[in-house]
Amino acid sequence: MGKKSRVKTQKSGTGATAAVSPKEMLNLISELLQKCSSPTPGPGKEWEEYQQIRALVERIRKKQKGLSVVFDGKREDYFIELIKWARENGASTEGFEVANFGEEGFGLKATREIKAEELFLWVPRKMLMTVESAKNSVLGSLYSQDRILQAMGNITLAFHLLCERCNPNSFWLPYIQTLPSEYNTPLYFEEDEVQYLQSTQAIHDVFSQYKNTARQYAYFYKVIQVRV
Repeated sequence: MGKKSRVKTQKSGTGATAAVSPKEMLNLISELLQKCSSPTPGPGKEWEEYQQIRALVERIRKKQKGLSVVFDGKREDYFIELIKWARENGASTEGFEVANFGEEGFGLKATREIKAEELFLWVPRKMLMTVESAKNSVLGSLYSQDRILQAMGNITLAFHLLCERCNPNSFWLPYIQTLPSEYNTPLYFEEDEVQYLQSTQAIHDVFSQYKNTARQYAYFYKVIQVRV
């Protein structure tokens, strides 16, 4: 018998919300896209715009709560499977181990002396998630028709990752299961945390990143809905 899948989709139970009509969701998405496509506001108005965009994003997230693909347990529970997958596909797995470095997160720790300029870590190209592998996946048709995907490799890779995450038979599943669920970047900050940055030079980049990310999400949501 095959190994039982540890992938599940939250569609009911704790945290799940009532069904949302496609029309209601599209209206919210259209409002978000319009807001994020507006010109940059004048001095002193960026915070107000950020709050408005964030409020729309939170409304959408609330309505979509419970629809994410999640994995049982913690990411470190899958490290053994990750190393096994790497070894079976020709990557180096000797001379180091995955370790927890506290606030720095997980990383590789040497288990033997490594000489200067010694090649000790390699990963075959077939194991990499790339624009090329995305073009050869279910995304191929969309990629061939959408200029934004063709021009922005990072967006293509994000889509590629989401598609493979939803596939319980994905070749990359052992890798995907070990990825963090959130990151310590401003995009993941709470609103009150972002406020602390208002007197810094970084705040304009924070506003821009949030607005651009929300616009890209809204744009591709509508593209996918049209194709479905």
